[in-house]
Amino acid sequence: MQDLYHEKTVDAQVRAAAALLRQSRRVVLGAHPLMDGDAVGSMFTLVHALRAAGKEVLAVTQDGGSGKYECLQDGIELCALEKLPPALSGYDTAVILDVGAQSRARRVLERLAPGTRVVNLDHHVDNPGFGDASVVLPDASSTGEVVYHVLKEAGLALNHAAAVALFVAVVTDTGRFNHSNSTPESFRIVASLIEDFGLQVSELTQRLYRSKSLGRIRLEAMVAETLETRLDGKIVVARVSTEMLLKTGCDAMDAAEMVTIPKSLGGGMLCLMFHEIEAQLLKCSLRSEGQMPVNEVAAKFGGGGHKRAAGLQVAGRPVAEVERAIIEACEVALVQTLGRTGGAIIC
Repeated sequence: MQDLYHEKTVDAQVRAAAALLRQSRRVVLGAHPLMDGDAVGSMFTLVHALRAAGKEVLAVTQDGGSGKYECLQDGIELCALEKLPPALSGYDTAVILDVGAQSRARRVLERLAPGTRVVNLDHHVDNPGFGDASVVLPDASSTGEVVYHVLKEAGLALNHAAAVALFVAVVTDTGRFNHSNSTPESFRIVASLIEDFGLQVSELTQRLYRSKSLGRIRLEAMVAETLETRLDGKIVVARVSTEMLLKTGCDAMDAAEMVTIPKSLGGGMLCLMFHEIEAQLLKCSLRSEGQMPVNEVAAKFGGGGHKRAAGLQVAGRPVAEVERAIIEACEVALVQTLGRTGGAIIC
């Protein structure tokens, strides 16, 4: 009975969001800072689908461009928020994508004119469900999957460019179908995109994963040199600094992707990727193999995310001090969790 109630609730949420998209004429799209493949892919899936339906769309970034996902733009401009007017007037709807905490979209939301309807599409378990219409599906592989269901309900068709963007959203957030969020539904969606739009998978994955700059490879080598382990290898720690980025010509989006290096070390249950931005500004990405929910640790430091992938940022305290506090919190949490579960994977 509870599952049926949940299903009806989700259906109602999807219908409400779809209705707002159908009614909209001018739409602002925003996501979290340093957009990853899911955020960028979800955004450009909507850009292409909404514009094909005759709607005017403004795609906004809170920081830089789309990095290695620039191919998804297909000639469409991605506008830096700092270059736009203080008030984004004349838009009837704003769609906020892949934002677990409303604060991560604050800079976009505060620019909206009064009366702008907000649609919140996400898959983070800690998303509070803000907005005039909110579809938060924690069991979805990606925000791209959420966008797919809302567009389908709205009767807004995908085209080839939207299909490519959606493919990127799902494939990147499932880690090329390596992560536990690789559900049968995520496989079905990608299979339908390949069949319906003739996507060239080899070409797309070449762009995403097998084409790196010399600077990017050098950065990976530098980060690998920082690897250290705790609790007999159960916790793996790595670091990237602003100085490393300057030496290699890489940027913050490259830094965010360095988390795959500590995560790849055999025997690790939990990995931490520290990014020292300034002397008193630290970003940390946390990844779990499933024995411990990292979003609970992230929440203690003002962050959040998924059980197996979370992040946080701390300002105003020395980086070394914050690192020690985070590592200690992770050690305590992992020992407690293993004592309770015996190392079983937490679903």
